[in-house]
Amino acid sequence: MISQYWKDQIPAKPLSIQVKDSGGLDYDLSDYDTVEVRMIGTNNEELSLTGSSVISANKNVGKIKFVWPTDRSLFKNTGDYVLQLKLGGAGKLDFTTTHTIRVRELGRTR
Repeated sequence: MISQYWKDQIPAKPLSIQVKDSGGLDYDLSDYDTVEVRMIGTNNEELSLTGSSVISANKNVGKIKFVWPTDRSLFKNTGDYVLQLKLGGAGKLDFTTTHTIRVRELGRTR
């Protein structure tokens, strides 16, 4: 799945994320103490997500919401950004598969 945003956009609406297991079923996140969002920019650099937050909308069925920072845009360049969740708890550390975010600029093909 690919989400689309625009260059310099500061999204007002949180990004809803539904975590699925390898069989395509909703993944229970209740066993994890922390859910952290990580994002890589168009030059494969890890972006600072300071000012963002994660809301556990319905953790037992794998639903969370990522609230974007409001003081700046993360989307300074057009191209593909990659988002991943880091799930942590006592004696466990897991990562989700990645999600592509495509950032475009009106009038440009890339």
